[in-house]
Amino acid sequence: MSIRLKLTITFLALTLIPLLFVSVIAFNNYKNYLEADHIADLRNILMFKSDKIETYFSGLKSDIEIAQSFFNIKQNLPILSQYANDPHNTKFLEAKKMLDGQLQNTQSVLGLYDIMLVNVDGKIVYASNPKHYPKHFLNSLPDLKNETFERGKKGVYFSDIFLDPIESGRPTMLVTAPVLDFHGELVGVVAFSVDMGSVYRLMQDRTWLGKTGETLIGKKVGDRVIYLNPLRYDTEAVLTKHVHIGDVLGGPIQKAVQGENGAGELIDYRGKKVVAAWQFIPMLNWGIVAKMDIEEAFADIIKLGKLISIILIIVSVLCSIVAFAIAKSISDPIKKLSKGAEAIGSGNLDYKVGISSKDELGQLSRTFDNMASDLKNITASRDELNKEIAERKAAEEELKRSNENLEQFAYVASHDLQEPLRVMASYSELLERRYKSKLDKDADEFIGYIVDGAKRMQKLINDLLAYSRIGRVNKPVEDVDCNSILDRVINSLQPVIEQNQAVISHDKLPVLKGTESHYVQLFQNLIGNAIKFHGPEAPRIHIRAVRHGKEWLFSVKDNGIGIDLQYKDRIFLIFQRLHGRNEYPGTGIGLSICKKIVETEGGRIWVESTLGKGSIFYFTIPA
Repeated sequence: MSIRLKLTITFLALTLIPLLFVSVIAFNNYKNYLEADHIADLRNILMFKSDKIETYFSGLKSDIEIAQSFFNIKQNLPILSQYANDPHNTKFLEAKKMLDGQLQNTQSVLGLYDIMLVNVDGKIVYASNPKHYPKHFLNSLPDLKNETFERGKKGVYFSDIFLDPIESGRPTMLVTAPVLDFHGELVGVVAFSVDMGSVYRLMQDRTWLGKTGETLIGKKVGDRVIYLNPLRYDTEAVLTKHVHIGDVLGGPIQKAVQGENGAGELIDYRGKKVVAAWQFIPMLNWGIVAKMDIEEAFADIIKLGKLISIILIIVSVLCSIVAFAIAKSISDPIKKLSKGAEAIGSGNLDYKVGISSKDELGQLSRTFDNMASDLKNITASRDELNKEIAERKAAEEELKRSNENLEQFAYVASHDLQEPLRVMASYSELLERRYKSKLDKDADEFIGYIVDGAKRMQKLINDLLAYSRIGRVNKPVEDVDCNSILDRVINSLQPVIEQNQAVISHDKLPVLKGTESHYVQLFQNLIGNAIKFHGPEAPRIHIRAVRHGKEWLFSVKDNGIGIDLQYKDRIFLIFQRLHGRNEYPGTGIGLSICKKIVETEGGRIWVESTLGKGSIFYFTIPA
């Protein structure tokens, strides 16, 4: 293998391998960020809609519990039941009129199809909707399983969704509850006929779901999942479309109806791969899913991959040209020197190497040429021959040294080839400073991604180094006054404390054995988080410590946004975040560092929290 080829390969390897490595890491980090961001958005949409559904049906439950205690119903339902076979009786008509005055208004306010009263024999004796009354009177409740009445006698019951023929086949649900007379005896059941339109409108709201996203609800019936709302790609799906449990199709809704809460990439009911979040609604035994097609969700990743590929190709071509030029500038003079040495060694003293450069190779070339001229002037006499031999030896010696200089040059040159690699590390920032707003909007955006990714990677690496150093470096154990430590932390956080009008108070804290820097970092992370994740009110933070046997129990209490307790263990895992970076900055390592510090000092850490009201972080340290 020639020197030129070796130098070219070496330069390209030193240049392109780190660049490729960094590009792959940056791409994967951005891909992971986008995936996590989309999943977080879907989870937020899902939580919002499931809360809306539960709130709506909880409201219906409260409304029917109020209705079942109406004095008007307790008084008149027995009368309607008594004269059900004589509906023109004056007492029947008076009782119905009294109920109409209250229940028709209640029906309108609650947005119901109908409010029905059923006697103890299961026959409808009253309907608030005048259009329904003739069809319902003395008939059973119109649910499919014919169990709503029996279940309603025992307590509040939500029926399955069914297509109500009286309402032109619209999806309807019944809510029933028992009615007791003034002596506590069962006299019948009150039933709400619920219009599912409000739930469906919530499902059909596709804000933040793009061109392909949707939310849907379903229920497990035997070994099948029945879809309960019109789908984006099948508007006639209500109670007609289903998938079997265990099928490839409809993976997200299958998980949801079986009681799972989660997110990931699965196949939907169309056979399309989607990124989805799913959740179970225990109150109704429903599953709810928010999803979006993979192609749309990760379109930015595809664009970024193409951009990185183009950049790598351009850089590879440029590096190849530069590598070839540098290798040629070194190898060509070496070849000339080699040819000159061969010519002079064969006796051709008129040969001239003729390298005019001012570097070591040029100097060596001129030495070769001078040596040839000197040799040419040597006479044939013995003295001259001895002189010639001596001079030849001497020449073999500007040559030995020259070879040593050449080796030294080759080493220096190969070492200096790393300089272009260091220069390339700053290209992304140079591109941003020099060409921002000079190229198109996409180029600015992509350059911004590269620069932002590099800065976040540096922050991430610094945090990882901080995390990895804990417990690895043996530091002296000393007396640590936590009061003094807390004062130092508060002083270091003073700008952010003043900015957020935070108030930090504490009881008298103990003196512990341990590593001082660990406690500084521990209190700084916990107090900093309490300030960062504050609610609408100014942060109020209190630190206290109580001794329990052989350990001190510390608590850091705040009035912030709180944490859903289903995530109470997850927040201490490295890289785990509950909020997007646009909401709250950070790398997701702070609480992991706290956990490692506490465990290194021989304790444990946990959190208790109420969402929207605040959190208390507890940790123990051996006394």
